[in-house]
Amino acid sequence: MTGAHDIGRPTLAAITRSPRGGGIAAVARLVGQVLADEAGTVRTVTLAVGERDFRSSTARRVCFGLDVAAEQALGRCDWICYTHLRLAAVQRAVPRILARPYAIFLHDVEAWTPLSDPMRRVMAGAFLRLANSRHTADRVAAANPSAGPIVACPLALPATTGATPPAVTIAIDIGPRPIVIVGRMTATDAYKGHDQLIDAWPRVLAQVPDATLICVGEGDDVERLQAKAAGVGAGHAVRFTGFVDDATRAAIYDRAVALAMPSRREGFGLVYVEAMAAGLPCVGSIHDAAREVIVDGETGFLVDQADTDAIVARLVAQ
Repeated sequence: MTGAHDIGRPTLAAITRSPRGGGIAAVARLVGQVLADEAGTVRTVTLAVGERDFRSSTARRVCFGLDVAAEQALGRCDWICYTHLRLAAVQRAVPRILARPYAIFLHDVEAWTPLSDPMRRVMAGAFLRLANSRHTADRVAAANPSAGPIVACPLALPATTGATPPAVTIAIDIGPRPIVIVGRMTATDAYKGHDQLIDAWPRVLAQVPDATLICVGEGDDVERLQAKAAGVGAGHAVRFTGFVDDATRAAIYDRAVALAMPSRREGFGLVYVEAMAAGLPCVGSIHDAAREVIVDGETGFLVDQADTDAIVARLVAQ
């Protein structure tokens, strides 16, 4: 690379860029757009082949590795940008004489704890290590000090054309005072705060009877959360939308009074930025990178995820 706008020919290696891929896919799209803006074009290799195929088979992982190796061996790129640490493991199988330089974008819990020796070497071998927040960079460095310097690169929203978005009819009744949480609902993502919000909701309703909790997203934990909402007596006031497209999500933001995601392990939390761009205050937690996105008392509030009283107080105040 010889200049600020001469970055050679990059290949983007991502898990998915699907609209159903949540934050992982959103970051892949953002990084891809930056690379395309700088390089003029960018080749892309993805692990997932379908909109929902995020838990890929062994065969698909092998194919992904072969695709990434081919990009390098056939001279199709000057360097590889991996949007997730575990994807970069394929570099171990590429013969050194054929391998191109590579960069890694670090997100959150993937490297917040000590890595295996092979994965530490993979991370140390990158010519550039980016993290989505200072919080992530510090945690990764503390857990893996031999991995090399890590540059914090906070996320942002893509530029818009300024055109007025079309009116969207929301298929679900979100009520007059909706508070929204946006995120995958899987057993492995149970740290995002859905449980804590549902636990708090009966007390919210006692003070704001027309409040509705809108859970945007999908995953294998939805049925459990629905049962929990019914079990605490708030099933009528907790709605699950399933997957929604960008326009519908924007319409929900437009009608909501706040976004609440008192998560415990967000490496950044792009949905906070989305919500604030729509003029919504955000309720995040003191435990993670939400502190770098939400200005407590100005653009929203930071709470202890375990403090139900604080959660209720902040939600009722919206």
